[in-house]
Amino acid sequence: MSTPYDLYQPGRSWLHRLDPRVRLLLALALSALAVAWANVWAMLALVVGLHVLLLSAGIARGRMAWLWRMAALPMISVAVLWVVAYPVPEGEAFLSFWFVRVGPENVARGVAVGLRVAALAWAIMAWLFTTDQATLVRSLVSLGLPYEWGLVLAMALRYLPTMSLTLRTISEAQQSRALDLAAGNPLQRARRYAPILVAMIIAALRTADNVSRALESRALGAMPQRTYLRTLHMRRADVVWMAGILVVTGGVLYARLAHGIGADALRLW
Repeated sequence: MSTPYDLYQPGRSWLHRLDPRVRLLLALALSALAVAWANVWAMLALVVGLHVLLLSAGIARGRMAWLWRMAALPMISVAVLWVVAYPVPEGEAFLSFWFVRVGPENVARGVAVGLRVAALAWAIMAWLFTTDQATLVRSLVSLGLPYEWGLVLAMALRYLPTMSLTLRTISEAQQSRALDLAAGNPLQRARRYAPILVAMIIAALRTADNVSRALESRALGAMPQRTYLRTLHMRRADVVWMAGILVVTGGVLYARLAHGIGADALRLW
């Protein structure tokens, strides 16, 4: 399965060995810290810390470079838009033109918001890079997600690459029959996708019919209580990690909300 659809990298690192629910808690805790902090130095430290975390888990540098390529444009766009949308007072600007006034405060805030985008991406990817799709769905179901919803999620993850391959096959087949998808204006190019869209709808309906028949033949929903081949179990180390994550996150959020530490863009306090 290609990288855009399956981000999991097998491994036996300390992060891989953690219970997937603890990894999810870690990702949510890091995301909460990224949202709470507004200081550029704190955000930079968080991004660097996430890189160290993933490198210690043995995540390939190629995957990390791919994530940077995906996150670079949103990061830069958010940082620039913040500087434009929130000008500093005239006396504090070192660069001013039209309605845009650039100063140390809004530049630092813009960089912090851009780094926040990166931190959120890295925090979620720390979970996805170390959790295979089956375990991911199983962990969500064990946390209370209805089994039927988990099945829908599992099938969506399973058939995304299949439908992508079908789309590419149909597109290449139509282009081999002299369908030109590049010529003309945008409206004309969109109209040329009609035969591809029709074939994709037919393929999707056939796939849905086959899947529904397969689920019906396996008596899905016949038993109110399901059994599982593999169940998730918390180890003592997982409990210790979970307690440590909650204590550290709670302490940092308390310092941020109660004492204002990290609220300023340039100074930590």
